[in-house]
Amino acid sequence: MKIKTLLIAPYPGLKELALTLGKEQQSLDITVVQGDLQEAIPIAKQYEKEGYDLIISRGGTAQLLRQHISLPVIEIKVSGYDLLRILTLVKDHNAHLHIIGFLNICQGFVSVSNLLDVKIPYTIIHDQEEVEEAVQQAKANGAQAIIGDTITCKTAEANGLQSILITSGRESIIEAFEQAKQTYQIIKNTAKQTKVYQQLLQKTKEPLVVYDENGMIQFTSSSFQKIFPALKNDSDKSTIYSYFPFLNNACTQLCKKIEPIEILYTFVTDDEHMQFRQGYLKIDNSENHQYYLRFSAEEKEDQQDYGLSVAAIQPIMTSFSQILGNSQLMKAVIKQGKKAAAHNKPVALYGEKGTGKKTLAGIIHCESEAKDSFLLLIRVLEDHREIADYLKLILVHLDIGTCVFEGVERLRLEHQNHLAHLIHQTKARIIFLFHDNPIDLLQQKKLSVQIFKQFKQNQIRLPSLKEHAEDLNEYVRKFIAQYNVKYGKQIVGMQEEALKWLYSRTWKNNLQELSSVIEQAVQFTNNEYINKEDLNNIWKNTDEHAQLGCSVIDLNKPLAEIEKDIIWKVLQEEEMNQTRAAKRLGINRSTLWRKLK
Repeated sequence: MKIKTLLIAPYPGLKELALTLGKEQQSLDITVVQGDLQEAIPIAKQYEKEGYDLIISRGGTAQLLRQHISLPVIEIKVSGYDLLRILTLVKDHNAHLHIIGFLNICQGFVSVSNLLDVKIPYTIIHDQEEVEEAVQQAKANGAQAIIGDTITCKTAEANGLQSILITSGRESIIEAFEQAKQTYQIIKNTAKQTKVYQQLLQKTKEPLVVYDENGMIQFTSSSFQKIFPALKNDSDKSTIYSYFPFLNNACTQLCKKIEPIEILYTFVTDDEHMQFRQGYLKIDNSENHQYYLRFSAEEKEDQQDYGLSVAAIQPIMTSFSQILGNSQLMKAVIKQGKKAAAHNKPVALYGEKGTGKKTLAGIIHCESEAKDSFLLLIRVLEDHREIADYLKLILVHLDIGTCVFEGVERLRLEHQNHLAHLIHQTKARIIFLFHDNPIDLLQQKKLSVQIFKQFKQNQIRLPSLKEHAEDLNEYVRKFIAQYNVKYGKQIVGMQEEALKWLYSRTWKNNLQELSSVIEQAVQFTNNEYINKEDLNNIWKNTDEHAQLGCSVIDLNKPLAEIEKDIIWKVLQEEEMNQTRAAKRLGINRSTLWRKLK
């Protein structure tokens, strides 16, 4: 198949020569038309619609076409032969000559004229708009004839001067034809390679979408289209921001700043938690910035390649009035939280796992003046040689909103001191999360003195569930109502014996663990009340495995019972996290609980 090529000639002679030489080209299907500068644009656009592969033109016309046409534009260069022919023509010219052209033209003229001992003054221009002034200045200096390209000659004649056009010879046109063939082959190979990559991305099970900074979608994988069928490639009807409006904010710009670290988002669809990670595609120095989202229906562990995880989080609760508990300890937490929300100084929240530190951090953010700004959770997973630079990019870029830091004690003290310096300069609200008492971390030299000083006067300890057990019944009612909605149940409460059973237990992961137990109980029970037997069914194998070191499976049991024991063992090892347990077992969550019934 021949390469469909359009050649736009700025002057008649070039058109005639191109038509003649074009007949000799076996691999090019050449159409030659005449057009100069602006008049060439609509011509090129029409042929672009007709499926032409590339365009050939000359000088200013070629440069202008590149700005308005998406097709590749090959420029017919002015060769040394072209310059030599012009200089030979004008060397005995009686009129005062002046050359006006771009740098490459003038430099070529100077080199060749020096060889021929022909001295002609010249003016270098950098833009077509400079031609008029250059011609008038040359005329004022006594020039009678101007040597240049098409627009220069037209301008010279409009100013009453003679003009000599630098024409293109056959070797320049043939060279342009050869360049057109090479360019087409490169484009064809690139398109083939791109197609391979697109097919590979289409086969991936992970939903993926690529879009520009205006939200216009460039690519969607087939698995993404199944989840969001309305969002398609090159869709004029909607952008990525119409579905995920929170992406079009400071976090998107941050994503570009901290590349290759991704920003994690979590949302709920069809009662399933879905995570997606936003990343920036660094494509040379292109001004057309590209971003991507990759989705997962499962909760995945954070990548530790860069020692840092950045997540844009949506608060679970937005008001202190949503915090349950009438115990004195919880009332004290609420009072301290309200005080923290009223100022912008760094705050430390500490307590055992599952006590609600992230929830309280979200409420403090929502009850503060920064409630309409971003809320970022920055988890330090491990120390990294470049982590200080990434933290600097985050805090320098974001001068509003709230940054919640978790795992700062994992940094070496040098990096902690650097972070303390950055925090001192930022306007963003800073909240630290710790499992251990910060004073203990300070004494163990796991926490920097500089960091500790920043929140010394603003520390809030969240009590364990054991410490405010009088609030347990209230939490149970809340969780039952929550999971009734999720699982379509109509459970109205818990029997007294079952409630006593809950009070008797030690809650290692506090509210987080209690929530998990109630969720499982709601799934299991077919009665209006959760009873003690329902809870025993949940915990019997867990207790047995804990006593036996989680290592013994009774192979004398029936296969169904052995399978159930294995599932309970994995659940216990995963701290009753259903998603992680199901992933380890290679099944989905609904299958997991069906096998346990």
